[in-house]
Amino acid sequence: MLTCVGIKITPERIVSPRVFGMGVKMLVLTSRQYSMGFHPTPDKPLVFAGDKMGNLGVCDCSQSTARNIKSEDDEDEDGSEAEPAITTFKLHTRTISAFQFAPTDANALYSASYDSSIRKLDLEKGVSTEVYAPADASDDDPVSGVEISAHAPHVLHFTTLEGRFGMHDMRTNPGTSSSTELLQLSEKKIGGFSLHPGAAHIVATASLDRMLKIWDLRRIGGRAEWRLPALVGEHLSALSVSHAAFNAAGQVATASYDDTVKIHDFGDVAGWKVGMTLGEERMRPAAVVPHNNQTGRWVTMYVAGRKGLTLLLSLAFLILIFLFLFLFRFASRC
Repeated sequence: MLTCVGIKITPERIVSPRVFGMGVKMLVLTSRQYSMGFHPTPDKPLVFAGDKMGNLGVCDCSQSTARNIKSEDDEDEDGSEAEPAITTFKLHTRTISAFQFAPTDANALYSASYDSSIRKLDLEKGVSTEVYAPADASDDDPVSGVEISAHAPHVLHFTTLEGRFGMHDMRTNPGTSSSTELLQLSEKKIGGFSLHPGAAHIVATASLDRMLKIWDLRRIGGRAEWRLPALVGEHLSALSVSHAAFNAAGQVATASYDDTVKIHDFGDVAGWKVGMTLGEERMRPAAVVPHNNQTGRWVTMYVAGRKGLTLLLSLAFLILIFLFLFLFRFASRC
């Protein structure tokens, strides 16, 4: 039980979404959602979501039922329910697979898409610009993930469904091939990746070949299409691994089609020397949690994500969103 200035936060209170004045049906986007996240601002809980049609929806979850929206039990005279205010941006022509807020500018959002591009959205101006696309406009290389490290805010890191890992210098033109380095890390689709928050040269990738792999970008060897970063270690799952996410403690959470969530502990990453490798025993997960990662035909695959600590998102874990909003509401009173 948590207490905030005499307010007791009990599990019974957390379960009810009406604690936030949000006992309504929340539909941020009408199409299937592939990505979701919170804005980093501490001022209010802003939820962003990307769908398969290339739309980005933004919902201010601090809206109250009494002030802005009606509850599920109340209907307008014409029989339609009032809905929360949601802003929508049409950013891409295909699925928004991932997005990230710039580490140095909370008004900038970078979105990755299956239309092979990455765009920057200025939230204050509502203007979107392309920051990365293949040098050859005819190339179809869907982007599956994007991250920017605070240590190098001008560099886009991204992965593709063709198994590539890319690094693009945003100080150059989007279609300039010399500003982008593409490394073929897998023969199959890379579903997701993550940079270590404190050591951005360490990368975790999850792929269709059932592998979690840890790479070190400080050493990249080989020539042409055979250039690769140093492989630190790998772990094979029974089925495809959909995503991998580092937290600040050096732990990696993965979700895969074998219906497990695995936690790998690499807490000593700060002491890793260039060229070091981890054996099979060291790459084994510290914990394996059974979980239904395939939640139905119309629901996007369950994935792992992080925001300071490891946060796991699925419909079954919707309670974590309620918990976040509840703590947010009462933290403002502390």
